[in-house]
Amino acid sequence: MNRSLGVTELIRRLLPEWTVPLFELTAVLGDELLVVAVLLGIGVVDVGRSIRSDDDRLLSADVATLLGIVLGGLALTLALKTALDFSRPPASMQAVPRDSAGFPSGHTMAATILWGALAAWIDRGTPRVRLLAAAIVVSLVGVSRLALGVHYLVDVLASVGVGAGYLLVATRIADGEPTRAFAGATVLGGAALLITAGSTDGWLAFVGCVGAAAGWWTISRPSVRNRLLAVTR
Repeated sequence: MNRSLGVTELIRRLLPEWTVPLFELTAVLGDELLVVAVLLGIGVVDVGRSIRSDDDRLLSADVATLLGIVLGGLALTLALKTALDFSRPPASMQAVPRDSAGFPSGHTMAATILWGALAAWIDRGTPRVRLLAAAIVVSLVGVSRLALGVHYLVDVLASVGVGAGYLLVATRIADGEPTRAFAGATVLGGAALLITAGSTDGWLAFVGCVGAAAGWWTISRPSVRNRLLAVTR
């Protein structure tokens, strides 16, 4: 499949090399480690809020659903990238060497899922403003992948489409129920493990999804929840 439309080549030819570190920094907004760090931060903040407000749940249903959906999206990204196994642009075009599969763009799809989910979940500002902010972040990440020469335009656009489609379907299926969100994440984590034939990344995706689901199930048990709340208060 020829995904080259000449856009990546043109951008690489026109951009000066001193911009490379800037685009590498921009790409971090879609890095999986950042995504996981943001999820952990949201979880910790929500637990703290629950303790201060004497809530009967350590982790709210909204936050738990968000965690399940985003983690499932990361597993889906890995599964698709491995299953399709499309090549990246040639090494001569890459500003930063990458030898893994090139479709979909992991950074772009992860950014679409994370920031799109946050735009829907956060209640600050208007939905239009939140959606615009998420679109800007995703666009910056997508452009950075082209500027670094590690993806074609088709990769980036398809990743946004698949990521947005996944969010819509996952949100509809979960319907605000954390159990459904984590069940979906567990299935996708298992699929990633199988498709990657037990690679390190596959195991990380699987353990992350299953571990989060197990953690949610554990703290949702009345006896466990009551003990934890008694210790923290």
